[in-house]
Amino acid sequence: MSKFPHTDLIVGVKKILPAYLDPSPKVQDLLTGGSQKMNCMMHINHNVDTMILYMNSGFEVMNQGCCGTGTQRRRLSQHQRIIELTSYYSSDISRDITFEFPVLFFYHNVAAVKLPNNEKIPAVIVFGDSVVDSGNNNNISTLVKCNFPPYGRDFVGQRPTGRFGNGRVPSDLIAKLVGVNKILPAYLDPKLKIQDLLTGVSFTSCGSGYDPLTPKIVSVLSLSDQIDMFKTYINKITAAVGKESAATILSKSIYIVCTGSNDIVNTYFSTPLRRPRYDISAYTDLMVESASSFFQELYGLGARRIGVVSLPPIGCLSSQRTLRGGRDRGCLETINQAASLFNSKLSPEVDAFNMRLPEARLVYLDVYNTLLSLIRNPTQYGFEVMDQGCCGTGNIKVSILCTRYSPGTCNDASKYIFWDSYHPSKKGYEVITPMVFDSQTSNSSVKFLSIVIVLFLFHYASGTAVKLPENKKIPAVIVFGNSIVDPGNNNNIKTTVKANFPPYGRDFIERRPTGRFNNGRVPSDFIAESAGVKKILPPYLDPNLSLQDLLTGVSFASGGSGYDPLSSQIVSVLSLSDQLDLFKHYIRRINAAIGNERTAIILSKSIYIVCTGTDDIANTYLLHQATLKCTNKEMGLQELYGLGARRIGVLSLLAIGCVPSQRTLRGGIHRECSEPQNQAAILFNSKLSAQIDAFNKKLPEARLVYLDIYYTLLFLILNPAQYGFEVANRGCCGTRNIEVSLTCNLHTPGTYNDSLKCIFWDSYHLSEKTYAILNPLVFDTQT
Repeated sequence: MSKFPHTDLIVGVKKILPAYLDPSPKVQDLLTGGSQKMNCMMHINHNVDTMILYMNSGFEVMNQGCCGTGTQRRRLSQHQRIIELTSYYSSDISRDITFEFPVLFFYHNVAAVKLPNNEKIPAVIVFGDSVVDSGNNNNISTLVKCNFPPYGRDFVGQRPTGRFGNGRVPSDLIAKLVGVNKILPAYLDPKLKIQDLLTGVSFTSCGSGYDPLTPKIVSVLSLSDQIDMFKTYINKITAAVGKESAATILSKSIYIVCTGSNDIVNTYFSTPLRRPRYDISAYTDLMVESASSFFQELYGLGARRIGVVSLPPIGCLSSQRTLRGGRDRGCLETINQAASLFNSKLSPEVDAFNMRLPEARLVYLDVYNTLLSLIRNPTQYGFEVMDQGCCGTGNIKVSILCTRYSPGTCNDASKYIFWDSYHPSKKGYEVITPMVFDSQTSNSSVKFLSIVIVLFLFHYASGTAVKLPENKKIPAVIVFGNSIVDPGNNNNIKTTVKANFPPYGRDFIERRPTGRFNNGRVPSDFIAESAGVKKILPPYLDPNLSLQDLLTGVSFASGGSGYDPLSSQIVSVLSLSDQLDLFKHYIRRINAAIGNERTAIILSKSIYIVCTGTDDIANTYLLHQATLKCTNKEMGLQELYGLGARRIGVLSLLAIGCVPSQRTLRGGIHRECSEPQNQAAILFNSKLSAQIDAFNKKLPEARLVYLDIYYTLLFLILNPAQYGFEVANRGCCGTRNIEVSLTCNLHTPGTYNDSLKCIFWDSYHLSEKTYAILNPLVFDTQT
């Protein structure tokens, strides 16, 4: 949920973030930040979240720019190779996972968000490409400029400034939101005053990227050049305010890194310079390595609070639709898949950085899925034009191709998402920025709060507490799903999928098996405890349930179940439909006990968790070639909402290919993670996330949260020693390769004595210790 797009728009320092290369910087500009971005090709490209803002903005055009034809004019070569997404690793700790419970409470009604502990952001400092370039390219020798009309026609004074849009860009809006200034100037702006320097500048340069070759192609500032300018910036503010004050400014400022789209769209797919040596997987590795080096150097220079923006669905830009989308100008999936592949590698790199370096507070800002959701549902947000930009014909114009002489430029850019073929319009940014960062609007407050708290307080090792909103109490926790959250319902149905015998439960209370599929407590228990409800969440089919048990929540989950009704039929367990029928019975029971009004309150204010789908991929699909759909109907979300549920957390699929059984069955002689299964999980997760976003927008008071466990668990598997584990590719029970349920019993030889050293308990399920670690990263409010 936390998205961190554009620079001028964020953090309350000033309204316009200047370019660092402004030749007349003032001390105040330096002290409050600058931008070094260089991606001339895309202002929206790096922010899918920037695009969710478009969804509620009343735009008309969302797949072409406003300037010129809206699409890049250059002839680009076709790349026919279909990209196979591979899974990469991340804990997603630095995202907004930690703030899910506050989100569930206040998705629609959020008071003004305040910075923690009266912290003040001294500066916003930005690196990257054209999405956040406020005019540095005006002052370097490059053709990639936009300091001429019609650019800037809706800017202050109706003048072009070098910003790649018709008005203010995110760096300006960020500065305004932080409350410092309306305009964040470019560092090379010759008119900078001292106050400008003290309130921040921009170092960005249109056309840049993570790949050092990208800026060379168009003669703009590389990230290395931007870092060199940043070093000069540090020297200047140190000379102005002294070492101690300068160090404080550097450590407390907000840094934004937004680049990479030019690498994919231009350097890789549009030139022959990289493809002979790199396939797309190797090329995205090169990009991530460059990004990591940049983060490392930035950290070494004193930066601590860094927002790193993902790539958007680049294949849906109007320029790419025109050049590669065929007669219908559809989104180019090959390029979108390349962006997804890069993002899957960038996210774990960001998380690894947080755990590796003290005080590092990096946030991965996922804009891909948000923008994609907007693109797929343009009419829901009042757009009139969705496949052209405003400038020229709306198909191909950008930079020097978007001029006052470009025929056909629209009269009202506010109806367009894109200004030119790469960059959003002024209104686009104005809608996007508050939705993601502002502290004065309902939906955006949650996201802004998440980002600010993470950047200000998040330190992985320190575990700063994040409390639930005041005076909000969760009456109950209600869970649906599979064996991950089944506390024993399968004990009471006719199925062989059970775990109510030793050694299951050997580390549970009184060392007894309960039907939970591991050695102790499971996520449903930890979630209930984190929510302050109770320590153990009982199964609904427990014959010993009391009224108090019902009023504070139960689990309806059944080991072996899935979204696909066939999954539960194969092993004779409770389907999601069965679980919902039990939930209806539960409602009638509590209604009879406490009345309609109190029941309605419990239902609307409880936390609901849906955790299933793994069996669909691992068993039903791969073993039976069934089809898995991802719609509200199949998922049961629509019916759950109709029964009164409002606050629903939906877990992603985990990295299925890395569980011990799948390594044994499909990982070859070395028992590696099975990539096809991991890729299937990633594909489903991308659809699930979009489905949840759509659900929230469609139904009043719906507060669904997508809980990403995929990368969180994958990071543990790849870095077991960091969490005190010794075994990551085998279970604890038996030979630890294939045993689960009935095959994991007291007579199974080889069971590991110390389950604290194992990530997995059996060949499918995690150990209690692993769940205890994952819980605060994904569910808890006490991170």
